[in-house]
Amino acid sequence: MNDIGTLQASTEQIALTPLARDNAHVRRNPCPNFWALMPHQIHQHTDSACSLASSVMVLNAARGMEGMNRVGELLSEKRLIERFVHTDWPSGIAPDGGGRKLMRLAEHLDEALGLYGLASWMVEGFPVAAADAAAGDMLRRNLAALEAWPGHFIIANFHLDLFYGDGSDIGHFSPLGAYDSASDRVLVLDCYKADYEPHWAPVARLLAAMAKPCDDGKQRGYLVVRRR
Repeated sequence: MNDIGTLQASTEQIALTPLARDNAHVRRNPCPNFWALMPHQIHQHTDSACSLASSVMVLNAARGMEGMNRVGELLSEKRLIERFVHTDWPSGIAPDGGGRKLMRLAEHLDEALGLYGLASWMVEGFPVAAADAAAGDMLRRNLAALEAWPGHFIIANFHLDLFYGDGSDIGHFSPLGAYDSASDRVLVLDCYKADYEPHWAPVARLLAAMAKPCDDGKQRGYLVVRRR
C-alpha cells in the first residue's frame, strides 16, 4: 500500500472532533493566530470560492495584527476580487470556475500583501508530493510556529473526501487555526460553513488529504503567510 493509502487506512477510524465539543486547548493556551482568525471566519460565496474566502480570512487577521482594521473597512470577498480583475481569479471562483491551484493562489496572496499594506509579510508555498515522514516533519514545524508565533498563518489545500469522508471528490482550501502537539491534532477553520464546522483532525489525516494530487497532476499542500 502506498503512503497515502497507509495513512488513510490508519486514520479513517479516527473521528474528526468539532471544536464546539473540544475547546480546552484554545481556552488554556495563547493560540494567537486562532484568536486573530476566528473573528474573520466567513462562508465562501460560491462552491469554487474557497481560495478567495481563505485569503480574506488571513488578510483580515494579518491586518488586524498590524492595527490596520477599521469599522467598515474590513476586506470582503467582493472587495478583494475586485482588485484582481486583471487575473483569471474572478473566473476561477465563479460557481463552476474550477477554483485555484496551490501555487497560483500563492501568487495572488503575494500581490495582495502589497496591495493591503502588508509589505513586511510574505507567502511561502509547501507542495506535498507524498504523505511521508519528511513532509510530516515540515508540516509539524510550521504548525508549531502557528501555535507559538503571532503572525504565522497556514492555508491548507486538501482533498475533501480524504479529509471528511463525505464522497466529495474535489480539492478545497481552508485556514488552519491551532495545533495541539500533545495529541498531534490540527484545527481546520473551514470556510465552507454550510457543511463543515471547525474540526480537530489528526495531522496524519490532513497530510494524506493534502498529498493527493489534483486531476491535472499539480500538487496540493499548504501556504504559509507570515511576517518576514
